[in-house]
Formats: sequence, C-alpha cells, structure tokens
Amino acid sequence: MAGTVFQEITPLLLKVFQSIEEDGILPNSFCEVSITLIPKPDSSIVSAVVLQDLLAYVSSKHSCLRDLPQRQPQKMNSIEFVELKHLQPEILVHAVLRVVDITILTEALYSYRGQKQKKVVLTVEQTQGQHYVLVLWGAGAAWYPQLQRKKDYIWKFKYLFVQRNCVLENLELHTTPWSSCECLFDDDIRAIKFKAKFQTSAPSLVKMSDLAAHLEDKCSGVVLIKAQILELVFPITAVQKKQITLNVHSSLKSIFSSLPNIIYTGCAKCGLELETDENKIYKQCFSCLPFAVKKMYYRPALMTVVDGRHNVSIQVGSELIEKILLNIPPDWLNRVIVSSSGITYGMVAADLLHAFLALSEAPCLLKIQSLFVLDENSYPLQQDFYLLDFYPDNVKHDPTP
Repeated sequence: MAGTVFQEITPLLLKVFQSIEEDGILPNSFCEVSITLIPKPDSSIVSAVVLQDLLAYVSSKHSCLRDLPQRQPQKMNSIEFVELKHLQPEILVHAVLRVVDITILTEALYSYRGQKQKKVVLTVEQTQGQHYVLVLWGAGAAWYPQLQRKKDYIWKFKYLFVQRNCVLENLELHTTPWSSCECLFDDDIRAIKFKAKFQTSAPSLVKMSDLAAHLEDKCSGVVLIKAQILELVFPITAVQKKQITLNVHSSLKSIFSSLPNIIYTGCAKCGLELETDENKIYKQCFSCLPFAVKKMYYRPALMTVVDGRHNVSIQVGSELIEKILLNIPPDWLNRVIVSSSGITYGMVAADLLHAFLALSEAPCLLKIQSLFVLDENSYPLQQDFYLLDFYPDNVKHDPTP
C-alpha cells in the first residue's frame, strides 16, 4: 500500500517542482499555505518512513527544498489554547474567540472537492477591539450559517494553523482538516472565564439611528430606530394558507378569527413544531428524545417597518409576540377571564393586536439586532434584522440597553 502511494504521489510532485525550476518562483500556494504532516501511529496507509523517503528523494532532485526552514512536529494531544497576542507562526493552536464579523470574498475562489468555493473570512477578538483574521477553508466554510446566526457569541476553535500573511506581514489563523468549532453560551464556565479575562471594559451604549443611515452604514450590531409598523406577517405551515397578514386595515373580528392559526404546539425544549399522525396524536421530536414535553407557542412573524423611503422586514420571535400581547400565554386564549362576563383572553389578545397595528401611523421605537454579510466591496450579500424590544412612541419610556 505504501509503495503504491509513493508511486502515485511522486509524478505529481515532480511536475510541480519542474514548474518551479522553469519559472524560478514558488507558486502562490507555497507562499500562502504550509502543511505539517502528522501521521497517526496506528495508520497503515502512509507510514512515517515512506514520507521521509519521499521527502529525501524529492529534496535530492530539487535542491531549493533544502533551504526551507525545519519545523518541529507537533503532537495532536499536546496542542494548547493560546492568547492571540502570544501567537507564533507555523504552529497549530486552540483558541477561545469572539466572532466579531464575517466576510465572504466572492472573487477569491478556490477548488474544494472538485467545486469552486468562496473564501470566508472571520474577524475575531479576545481583548475587545484587538481584531485578528480567521480564514475558513474547505469543510470549515460550512460553519458559516451557524457562525452567522450566533455572531458576537464566544466560540471555541480547535486545531487552527497560525500563518504570517506574506503581504500584510500580520499573523492569521487558518482552519485545517482537523479543525472544529463549538459555540459557548453565556452560562458556560469557559465563556464566563473568557469574559472575566478579556472583556472587562464597560459595555457600550446602544446608539440611536435612523433606518436610512443604518442601511447606509451596513454595520452589524444592536441599534435603536424609529419607524412606522406597516404589517405583521405570520408564515403558516400547518394549514393550507401560506401566511396570515395583519395590518391597520385588519378588522378586530378578522384578527380574532386568525388567533388559532398563529399558535402551534411544539417541542418544549427546542420549539420545533410537531406534526400529528392520522389519529391526531402529536409525533415526538426525535432530536430531543428522551425529552418529550409539548408546549404551545406563538408563531414567529415578519414585521415590515418603514422610515421615509426605506422599509425592511424584521423577524419577530415567539417571545416578542407574547410581549406584544402583554404576556398572555398562547394556551390561555380560550380561557374565560371572568365567568360571568364571557370575555376570553383571546378577545383581549385580538384587541391588543388591533390596537398595536392601529398605532402604525405613529412611529415606534424599535430595538433591533442587525446582521450584515458583506463581500470585499462592502456590497451586502445578506442582511437580517431581529426585534429585541419595542417602545410605542406615545408611551414615555427611556429605553436602557
């Protein structure tokens, strides 16, 4: 097996080094990427002896390889977590980092498993404001969706390769075939230690901005904006209707009749909507087994807001819908408040929604989380907005961050 690998690899390497001799320069890949081969002791595919023989043979044919600096091999079980200010080039490291920003370089394409793939670059930090670059290669680029959803969170990255950028002369982190990542939530002891050590400065205040300026800045983060609410759209999957749209023209009666369709029964752990079988019995959430508790939720909605000539759609989570309805639980809608009156919580909820949408002519103060994904020319490839809180303008309220 080892001899076969030797025979297959040698012609490929000879072709590469023949090109080096003819052109007199190293290819870009030699300047940008260095790889340390760490054979597993129990591996029977390529032994360390074969690799050493291959290196000696190629070195004898191409003397330029002898001038490359020697590198001490690392053992996978001895790699340490590092502080970014103590990075050293040409080694593998683990690191706990906060993801500050994500950029997709649409013009920096490379081939991975026979397909063209865009380069994904993260801006990361430990000490607040001291930014470093982490490049996601190959399989690491598949982390992008989860990193985007939990940007500004603290992440644990393992098996990153430290390399000096040959143009900017700064040290960068690069993923390897062994790399992995894990999101650390606020109550995780590792996240608590990270904040205590690196994020000790006072939190910045949430800035006030208008919608036009915020869209022009294209800066991710938490902001306060004043805008008029045009409508709430509830996507529906359990009925034939595709969505329910409520706005200032919706009558109180139509809102009340829509309430059964804007709630659903889901897994009490992850919130996934549960389907029913032919006997109208709810199926289990297999990803959360053995946890099998059910809970009722309000459906998330898309809130369209406008400020002058600009309008955007803001995602409103189930918790915020419940807050708009003064924290009336979705499973209380059919309950009677006072038995003698016959008024149900559903009637109150419908009236609250009707009043909320009737305020659309007056601006509402919204606290939103914005996420912009930009290319190298600062063109937005994706922009998402999430409602964190709201304050009707006719209510005197001094929002705190």
